[in-house]
Amino acid sequence: MKKRILASLLVIIMILPATVFAQDLNLDSDQPADPSLKNKMESNIVAKVNGEKITRQELLQKAEINQVLMKINRIDQQFLRVLTGTKSGKNVIKEYQKRKLDNLINNILLEQQAQKSGISLSQEKKEKIYQQQKKAILKNNNLSQKQFLSILKKQGFKNEKAYKQQFLNNPQLKVNKLIEKEVVSDIKITDAEIKKFYEKNKKQFTKNNKTQSLEKVKPQIKELLKQQKRSKQIKQYVNKLRKNAQITINI
Repeated sequence: MKKRILASLLVIIMILPATVFAQDLNLDSDQPADPSLKNKMESNIVAKVNGEKITRQELLQKAEINQVLMKINRIDQQFLRVLTGTKSGKNVIKEYQKRKLDNLINNILLEQQAQKSGISLSQEKKEKIYQQQKKAILKNNNLSQKQFLSILKKQGFKNEKAYKQQFLNNPQLKVNKLIEKEVVSDIKITDAEIKKFYEKNKKQFTKNNKTQSLEKVKPQIKELLKQQKRSKQIKQYVNKLRKNAQITINI
């Protein structure tokens, strides 16, 4: 259970085996000697985002299709056969892949924008973020340092230093700073908004058949409204990036 919780919180890249051809294939020229090889290479590209390619392997890694199907197999083998052996089931898998590809495109657009905007973090700032994240993980999951290291090793990391290095180099850190700086820095929640939400949703704040006062639930409502505005503004920002981007999808 702890392994599953930690895996969802840590920045971990799971490497899947190549399903089409080796990713480390090197060619001496732009034009393959075998004409069919170029077609295979092109068919391995599922999308381009402002010229940046997304390969089928990257999509499989992001969507974790293999892992999802393995989990379904452990729970219900008949359901797995429906998913993989029927047209409607295959359509479900295909739709799932498309949605994951959509998320991957959004992430790339944000990474590109962070680069374009000159977003950077000092080593000191990244170290602070790492320590905050680690402290939260240990506390929220009641983990000791020893348990933490054990889980990292099960995830394929030699030690904490190896995991930390990957964490500090993850582009998501710059994306987070971009969002905080350019997208959600101006979010404000007024008392009027909080009161309006409270009056409209009083039933949600009933405990032991007694409605909790506005003052008691005010911090909870404020955080909820803040998250709603945050999600809305991020979505609008990403949609703007998509509108101005050159995106081609091949699946």
